[in-house]
Amino acid sequence: MSLIGTMYKEPRVFAHDAIALSALEYPINTIATVSIVSGGDNYTAAQVYNTATADGGSGAQVTATVVAAGAVTTATIAAGDGGINYQVGDILTLTGGGSDSDCVVQVATITATTTWSLGDPITPMPDNFNTVPYWNEKSSYTYTSTAVGNPGPHQTPGPGVGLYIGVAGDITVIMESGKEVVFLGVAAGTFLPISVLSVVVLTGPTTAQVLVLF
Repeated sequence: MSLIGTMYKEPRVFAHDAIALSALEYPINTIATVSIVSGGDNYTAAQVYNTATADGGSGAQVTATVVAAGAVTTATIAAGDGGINYQVGDILTLTGGGSDSDCVVQVATITATTTWSLGDPITPMPDNFNTVPYWNEKSSYTYTSTAVGNPGPHQTPGPGVGLYIGVAGDITVIMESGKEVVFLGVAAGTFLPISVLSVVVLTGPTTAQVLVLF
């Protein structure tokens, strides 16, 4: 029996689809460049800042390249930290400075690539839903991970997915709770009856040898 409707988050007796982690490619729309909207105050030159936005994307980090009297005058995207699911024109706030006012930047250009890396959401957050930001209509999950070069924070609409492990080894995952958990000594041919948002580390199997079950 498959559970649907308001029961969609409950365990299912069978999956409806399966795909290898290596095949989870989707447009990630990372930020390439930003422009300054307002410089804010209390920022430090060359420091990397996390960002917050209500417009859609997540995970971008910005370097305050040039700062004058605490206000950011030039900013660049930190190497490898352009985030995902951004659009040109999105507004981001640099967190961690701004004793009186925050630095605000706008996405000037994006790089649209298709990829999936360990630590990415298995189900990415859509840019919008019926022209309304998705998280205004449906709750989302936010998590961070220890994935090298890809810690997040990441957003995903959930619910999580189950896993089939084709080759024996250890697997580190992000549970729906947001907790990072290591499953040691998973045998080849194992169906893991868990609900995960992402796979962070694989020791033994490759991304081609792990199936996600929807």
